[in-house]
Amino acid sequence: MAKKPGLGKLYIGTSNIVVPGNRQSFPEPFRTKSRLHYYSTLFNSLEVNSSFYKVPLGRTFERWTTEVTPGFCFTVKLWKGITHNKLNYDPAEIEKFLLAADHLKDTRACLLIQFPAGIRSDLSGEVFEILNNVRLADPEEKWRIAVEFRHQSWYFREIYELLNEYDATMVIHDIPASRVTEQLTDAAFVYLRFHGPKGDYRDSYSDEILAQRAAQIFKWMKAGKDVYAYFNNTIGNAFDNAALLKKMVNELSKPRFA
Repeated sequence: MAKKPGLGKLYIGTSNIVVPGNRQSFPEPFRTKSRLHYYSTLFNSLEVNSSFYKVPLGRTFERWTTEVTPGFCFTVKLWKGITHNKLNYDPAEIEKFLLAADHLKDTRACLLIQFPAGIRSDLSGEVFEILNNVRLADPEEKWRIAVEFRHQSWYFREIYELLNEYDATMVIHDIPASRVTEQLTDAAFVYLRFHGPKGDYRDSYSDEILAQRAAQIFKWMKAGKDVYAYFNNTIGNAFDNAALLKKMVNELSKPRFA
């Protein structure tokens, strides 16, 4: 999508690579290429969820950069050993993670930091210590920080103010038990995660819901915000939902003449 002066950019894709069919069903020019390369011709960003379970090697991240088309970017999810082990971690693990992920170089986008439902706002000191350690490991702020909470206790003014101190954004997601209001931080970007209409990573979003989302995304873009949108309903219809939302936003961004 061409960027108009003052217009934010949409980065859209799925959580991990989702493309229909196998390599032999790809268009002929892509059958000898990687799934990642083909995916990068369809969407301009990928949310890497595999890094949540195991930290890829630096050379793996570097190889990915050679397989994508120009302008593509990666969001990387922070390893669960840092966020999901009752916040019992060694700060050196954050530095180690980012040293590997920094091999993405110019294709870096966001660092997604997702906390489980058991982490509530009474642990805000420990949570924001993680953000502080991320910034210490990334003093040039090459990564945009997106924080996803899974408990309602986090959604109040003081938390948004603390996120502002790290130039971080609150992830807007749709898991019913911890659905987020659409209040924004002061960060220059918005981050959306679509976990499925029921929040169970299944099923498909209706055209009506996607049209509503497209209109809101375009409003944010007109306000100068970049928007990252990832579909995590990978057991359902993530690919088609992402493709349709991309098309809807593109239609809204086309010049209109009298």
